[in-house]
Amino acid sequence: MILARPRRSLLLRTTLLCVVACVPLMLHAQPEQPGNPVKKKIIAWGGLDWYSPENVQTNIRKFEELPFDGMVLQGFKAKTVGKDVMFDWLCFGKERFERRQLAETIQTLKSIKFKRFTDNLLRYNVTPGDVDWFADFDTILHNARLWAAAARETGMKGWLFDVEDYQGRVFDYKKMKFTGKKSFAEYAQQARLRGREFMKAVQEPFPDIVVFLALAHSYVNRAPQAINRLSELEYGLLPAFLNGMIEAAGPKVRIIDGHEQSYGYLTAEDYYRGYHATRQKALALVPANVHARYNARMEVAMALYVNYLFASPGAARGPTAFLTAKERLRLFEHNVYHALSVTDEYVWCYSERLCWWEKGHAVPTPDGALDALREARRKYDSNQPLGFDMTERIAAARAAEKKAHDPGKRKS
Repeated sequence: MILARPRRSLLLRTTLLCVVACVPLMLHAQPEQPGNPVKKKIIAWGGLDWYSPENVQTNIRKFEELPFDGMVLQGFKAKTVGKDVMFDWLCFGKERFERRQLAETIQTLKSIKFKRFTDNLLRYNVTPGDVDWFADFDTILHNARLWAAAARETGMKGWLFDVEDYQGRVFDYKKMKFTGKKSFAEYAQQARLRGREFMKAVQEPFPDIVVFLALAHSYVNRAPQAINRLSELEYGLLPAFLNGMIEAAGPKVRIIDGHEQSYGYLTAEDYYRGYHATRQKALALVPANVHARYNARMEVAMALYVNYLFASPGAARGPTAFLTAKERLRLFEHNVYHALSVTDEYVWCYSERLCWWEKGHAVPTPDGALDALREARRKYDSNQPLGFDMTERIAAARAAEKKAHDPGKRKS
């Protein structure tokens, strides 16, 4: 399996931009209040953790004791000549896969006896990304159609569509094959066309698929003056591709901005501003004639980067490193509660080398973390207030982090 660069690299950039962006503004979009009719759900996902079909099949009864509503499955073995490869790391490229190559994996997925977990997703990456938007796209469309059919056949809600550029920089105009010959506008038009084709291929076998995006327009729009700088940005072509998907999406398709930049959120205000940025400000990257479809199709989710919140070994170092272990538990409960308060439906917990259900992993689950998650859900679901405030401690931790990174303020 190909190892990706850590997702926490995104968090480092996100945290800095979040601090810069925190200026007063009118929050036109109001978060949902506890007790609203939509049942809010939490799903689990991890890097190098326990989400392979084989492991889930073996341990599903233990997994379903956890306070989640579903999970993201990944690591899908496909048979090629002489070896097994991971389909989810090769599906968006030049290699064409047939169902027979994935038959064993599909059968394993079908045999998982989910009882309590209702919202499960299959991962689909934009890797290896070794194609140009003007190249033949038939293989990518074929693979997408195949995996959408597999998601429906195995009883999943849909996909976790991970558009992070772990390998080929498919959304970076500067990295395109014909950059010197074709303008950014031409590439954006082509990426939008491919987005329409891609969505049509996905919904053909699965008309009511959930396409859960790790990042979307709101991630790109964090950059200052993003609309005028798309040709310079690493993900500058991503909005065009997603706009095409939105245009082609049928009436039953659900597209969700997973809002990965919320990894670095610590306060209730962070979540409210993030929701506003996704629901309204991100429209700057959507053509005017697609605004209505964006508003109708794009939902907002919130993410929790568990390693970061608990300052786990190897996690990006941030303000949470300046809290006590007890304070970090309260912060986790606090963030779960506020994420549930603003999301349209989903909150997702991302972790690395952390296993929620057993001891002995490289990054053990902090004692009390599951209890904190359960308590946040209980309070939200029963329309109760959180009951405590972390504002002062978060402010103090952010100040301590800033001082630690300011050479002029460090003690000699």
